[in-house]
Amino acid sequence: MQNSVPKHYLWAVGEGIKACKPGDLIGGRYLVKRDRLLVDTQPEQLPEMPEEIPSSIAPYLRLFAYQLHVPQVYGLVSSRISKLSGDIWLLENSPILKVTESLMPELADTWKGAAAMRQLNWLWQIAKVWQPFIAQGVAATLLTPELLRVEGQLVRFLELQPDRKPPSLSQLGKLWQQWIDDAHPAIANFLRQLCQQMVAGQVRHGEQLMSQLDKALAKCGRFYDRTVEIATGTDVGRARAHNEDACYPSDGTVFSGIPGAEACAIVCDGIGGQDGGEVASELAITVLRDKLLQMPLHQANWDPLSLTSKLERAACAANDKIAGRNDTEHRQGRQRMGTTLVMALAHIHELYVAHVGDSRAYWITRTGCYQITLDDDVACREVRLGYSLYRDALEQVAAGALIQALGITSSNTLHPTVQRFPVDEDCVLLLCSDGLSDKDRVEQCWEEEILPILDGSITVAKARDRLIEIANTRNGHDNVTVALIHCQAHLREESNTLTELSVAPLEVPMELIADSEDMPTDLTESPSLSDTNSQVKTQLVRLPEKGKSLLTLLVKIVFLLGLGGVFAYFFIPPVGRAIDTAGESLFGKRHLTNPINGPGKTVESVPTGSKSLEKGTFVEIKSYANEELGSLGDRLNLQVAIGESPVKGTVPAGSVLQVTNKQLTPQGNWLELKVCSIPEIARSNSPKPNLNKDFSTVSTPAVSPSPASATASPSPASANPSPSPASANPSPSPASATASPSPASANSSPSPASATASPSPTVKPTVGVESAKLQAGDIGWIQEQDAISKVATNPSPDPNQQGKCVVVSDSNPKTN
Repeated sequence: MQNSVPKHYLWAVGEGIKACKPGDLIGGRYLVKRDRLLVDTQPEQLPEMPEEIPSSIAPYLRLFAYQLHVPQVYGLVSSRISKLSGDIWLLENSPILKVTESLMPELADTWKGAAAMRQLNWLWQIAKVWQPFIAQGVAATLLTPELLRVEGQLVRFLELQPDRKPPSLSQLGKLWQQWIDDAHPAIANFLRQLCQQMVAGQVRHGEQLMSQLDKALAKCGRFYDRTVEIATGTDVGRARAHNEDACYPSDGTVFSGIPGAEACAIVCDGIGGQDGGEVASELAITVLRDKLLQMPLHQANWDPLSLTSKLERAACAANDKIAGRNDTEHRQGRQRMGTTLVMALAHIHELYVAHVGDSRAYWITRTGCYQITLDDDVACREVRLGYSLYRDALEQVAAGALIQALGITSSNTLHPTVQRFPVDEDCVLLLCSDGLSDKDRVEQCWEEEILPILDGSITVAKARDRLIEIANTRNGHDNVTVALIHCQAHLREESNTLTELSVAPLEVPMELIADSEDMPTDLTESPSLSDTNSQVKTQLVRLPEKGKSLLTLLVKIVFLLGLGGVFAYFFIPPVGRAIDTAGESLFGKRHLTNPINGPGKTVESVPTGSKSLEKGTFVEIKSYANEELGSLGDRLNLQVAIGESPVKGTVPAGSVLQVTNKQLTPQGNWLELKVCSIPEIARSNSPKPNLNKDFSTVSTPAVSPSPASATASPSPASANPSPSPASANPSPSPASATASPSPASANSSPSPASATASPSPTVKPTVGVESAKLQAGDIGWIQEQDAISKVATNPSPDPNQQGKCVVVSDSNPKTN
């Protein structure tokens, strides 16, 4: 147990740091140890916070979900305080070796001599963040070797470098080509072929790149012997009358085996008071266990994207089971039960982690302890939206209020997070409820209590018991549940003659197959996903069969085109109007006019439907002559950011928009749309929505047949604009304090957001925002599958329709 606050090492960016040298004390607080490497001499004090977040810092916040790789903004030293020429921004969780007070080694320097799977794992992590970095305009980071650092099997970025212009995967391939000569002999040929594909422009999307690397990792993973040991435990704690937590395997179990359906652990923290929270957590465990046993988890059926989708659907099934129970029992408001979820599964060479709520997962290796889940609470949402730094967000009222949990509302509004981690060395995964994770207890004790598992000096059962004891003695305010998963991976001796891997060239066209079919693991077989993004999250591809008769193929094409034309004429109004226009121009009939553009304006281009919308595409919101302009079916709701509930505003029918960005997420493809123009009759001077950053206006949600849970009085609250549940069990914050401790309250940790005046269980609120009609030039996000049903492509809009947009963009759009 540490008696003093440990040194807090920071990396400095900004104009002001250029004039500083080792030994300087900046702002009377930050000691310069080396060039741009500082130590906070007063870590117990909150650092200076900015009034506004500049555009250069916003990407750090919006990439908060990638905190395993990306440093986070600790605070600011303004030029007003430091008397320097410019501001200094301080980054925490940077790749700094505390023992030597130096930076971690560059990936390029550590590359030579690394194992084949380790090298592939590093490249896979870079591929994983390619699309998010492109979306935030910082992909140049991945092309700058001095910013790519490694800590064991983990890739860490020293800082984020803004793009002058959006880079390409071809440029990334050229960088990787420099590492081919020092690549492990087993993967050198594979890497050479992969880089050739990238440089030639055959690999055009991050998901394609990940798919190729996934296959290589699976090949290398076969040369490891893997074992899994799991220990679980739950305890009522020192302040509760009953235990609302649940775990799988059941309390006190120790499991030993190999990766597969049995190598799974689940922790749930119930919400909803006595006879509520414990029911919800047990229901979730039952549904998830049954779903896992139904999954065909064997090596021949290896398919990471399909398994990720199955785990998401399993979480949604558990959600609907609990929500259905709530509806059947007519539970309303605070009586509506729910639960958090954190689940881990060891399968082949990977660990899969599914998460909803504020129970956590920590990944412990010989090089460090890393929190790999992000709490689904208001504070984290504020950071991901780019509104405030995390330490500042924790100081706000209702910072720990959950924005989603299992069972509160329909799964239509639930967004489970599923991550996967290739494992090439021994590690321990800790799953726990906030009874243990509160007050940074895991960060304080992992070296003494968990790390010895990797050396064999303590068993997982003994470590589990010690962690529960620590939770009860040092926290003690809540139930505590712990699951430890010890994964061992040993390279077999015959791996010294590991077969050289290769990859076939990418070919098109490719035919989609159902995700239930087995994905070929042979790297010489058909490669990866189609270049175009589909609405389906998990798509596997194979090459069309050869030897087909050309005549037969042509007949089929003509037949399908004819059938599609008939279908399109009658059921897709824009296509029907296009055919009518062509016919009327040939036979001299009346001109077809566009009701949106007004009388007398002949339609010059007819929008066509699309199954995938790419960057730069112009689209027009569909409208029909028999329907009122601006009806609910003829408008788009654009959101402030990817995957978040606040709605920025609506765009009416007839408006023309441009796809300025596209990003793939675990919940599907997201589009950033810019409003180019709106029809004259639909224009409005409505103000833009005022996004509410003040947590002090929190109100109880309205009661409905399937309500979000409400807060306990006397806490003020505001309704969330989306059905995301506000639930109990807030994370602690520096401002935490309870009005009156109550053992019966539903998982409320000490925080003003969870202040209770009675033993009634509290369920946390979320923050509401207004929506408005957007104007030309505004930008917002929408899921591609939601947009496609309401828009049609317009490949050649006239100058009036182009409005605020340009045909060819020469800049990298940023999220708004």
